[in-house]
Amino acid sequence: MKSDAIHRGWRAVAVLLCGLLLCLPALAARDTVRLGVQLEPPMLDPTATAAATAGEIVYANVLEGLTVIHGKGRVAPRLATDWVRAPDGLSYTFTLRRGVRFHDGKPFDASVAAASLRRILAPGSRNPQKQWFEKIAGVQALGSHQLVIGLHQPDALLPFALALPAALIVHPDSAAGNATQPVGTGPFRFGEWQRGHSVRIDRHTGYWGRKPALRSAPFVFLSSSAETENMLAEGRLDWLGSVTKMTGPFMERPDYRMGSRKLESKMIVAINNARPPFNDVRVRRALAHAIDRFDLSTIYGTQFKPQLIGSHFAPWHPAYVDLAQRYPFEPARARALLAEAGVAPGQRVTLTVPPTDYGRFGGLKIAANLEEVGFRVELQQVDWKQWMSQVFEKKDYDLSLILHVEPLDLNIYARPGYYFNYQSPEFRALWERVLSAPNEAELHRRLGEAQRRISDDAVNVFLLMRPERNFMHKDLMGVWEESPIPSFVLEDVHWRQ
Repeated sequence: MKSDAIHRGWRAVAVLLCGLLLCLPALAARDTVRLGVQLEPPMLDPTATAAATAGEIVYANVLEGLTVIHGKGRVAPRLATDWVRAPDGLSYTFTLRRGVRFHDGKPFDASVAAASLRRILAPGSRNPQKQWFEKIAGVQALGSHQLVIGLHQPDALLPFALALPAALIVHPDSAAGNATQPVGTGPFRFGEWQRGHSVRIDRHTGYWGRKPALRSAPFVFLSSSAETENMLAEGRLDWLGSVTKMTGPFMERPDYRMGSRKLESKMIVAINNARPPFNDVRVRRALAHAIDRFDLSTIYGTQFKPQLIGSHFAPWHPAYVDLAQRYPFEPARARALLAEAGVAPGQRVTLTVPPTDYGRFGGLKIAANLEEVGFRVELQQVDWKQWMSQVFEKKDYDLSLILHVEPLDLNIYARPGYYFNYQSPEFRALWERVLSAPNEAELHRRLGEAQRRISDDAVNVFLLMRPERNFMHKDLMGVWEESPIPSFVLEDVHWRQ
């Protein structure tokens, strides 16, 4: 009898609970992601600024290119469905996707694509990667959906270059306003920019491709580590990108997980190769032997193990050559090379560092290493605007600790006006051979030769790959973890139901 009473009691409770649940509104599916990013971009048009932060928000979200570097790190079709390289390597013919419209309703076609590429090439263009396209002789629309790009010389890397944020396709009618209100063809459209706080993008219902699961995504700008940790503690962030250091309590949170992020953030000591005594290769090699890269890596704490490099190239690229031990930490060898080059103890040198954690803390370590081998180091801290003007544009510096985040950017060593002041006809000839490679295997072999050359010339001190991770809610799925583009692509991102 007692058992029957208990059974009737539980059945009554179950009926009551079912009735209550039927009265409650259905729980809304999670369709928003709040991302934390470290820096606010100066503008939202990556075709007109060197700031990678613009591409972090709009790349493959708001704006799309003819090609894309997808979540597995390979070049793939996007607004182009395929392309053919001419047998002589002097042209590419792209077939373009049909039925694509910009967010303002204007159609995408070959004439728009041609105008967008010509904008990159135009005199006075502010495109930050204009040099990637210097081989282009002309762009021609064939009908509505074929585009021919003619070249002065072969360029095996052109499909890759067209996938960079600087090559995203813009419509000539809206290009002028893209700095503050970008209009693209992507799965998300620009929503709102609250200066100093966030940029929000919203799902575009008229997207030509598969509709994203997310309805909107605010990118929140984070000004300090304390603010970041407070927002995480209060549950106001779902995804924190480019994490390089995290305190123990957050690493142990069961509701968040750490994911990979294979950016090509190469930390180097940039050297002004034209300024004595650094115009002597022995002095540059001495710098490489003087710096303790293992000790430098401790600025990121114990959670991550940065990977040392010996050239300007990412270790996970199939063409990578391991040169990390080309210049081991040997202060005695550094002092001997300096003496051989006639550099007396007490030589003054200025190390210019940007306003970042790696600049502040890494700069101190490098300064101490250089003073150990006889230099007298002045540590000069500047803001980003000063760094861009003084170091990058005017080339008025001795040494600078800096990150280069652009993928596959070995071509900068072939640019005669680049801020390293590396003037090497031999390397420029080698880079021409890279671009004329007839197939992928030969391309990788020649990229290996290029890595060895700049390592032998000790153009810069190649330090390490900054260890970057995604720190995100455990239920957040579909993050592109292997793309080398500094971006947060949301088209596959969804909440686990």
